[in-house]
Amino acid sequence: MMNGISRNIQTSKHQDLVKAYIEARNNYNLDAVMALVDENYSEIFSDGSVEIENKNQLSALILWGKELESHIKLLDIVTDEAQVTTIEENSNFLDVALQRKSRKFKVVYSFKDGKILGQKIDTLEGYAEVTKFNGRKYQEFVAYCEKHNLTYSGEALDKDFGIHLRKVLEQYKADQE
Repeated sequence: MMNGISRNIQTSKHQDLVKAYIEARNNYNLDAVMALVDENYSEIFSDGSVEIENKNQLSALILWGKELESHIKLLDIVTDEAQVTTIEENSNFLDVALQRKSRKFKVVYSFKDGKILGQKIDTLEGYAEVTKFNGRKYQEFVAYCEKHNLTYSGEALDKDFGIHLRKVLEQYKADQE
């Protein structure tokens, strides 16, 4: 009986940790996010490609996301002893300005010593169609930027580039209306 209770407390703590992490990301609270993740934090797609390789890159991406109003919507959460699996919908101002569809992912969180060690991200059914649609919308934006000699990509997804990209997106959105 005691092992079952101990396991339930641990899985509940992991679920609470993931919810707190998503809330901190949505509020762009760097201190809170950094306190919730392990020193060796990373985000990896199921195909092995790396989305975020370390805490410094995570920090920069959160600041970029703040400029673009990035948001994670938690659609579902399931917990077992070792991990938490969520279904999450991601959106930001790129989606608004380009009239793109939100992306949904299955995310498996792993833990180490009471902190989030990493995320393994996988796509869901319908992702290919969403990606194709969003790709067309992005190509229209790229063509617009090239026609108007506007920079639309940067070396790093950080706060400075987020500020720049937001201005370009606002101009694009206004010209489309």
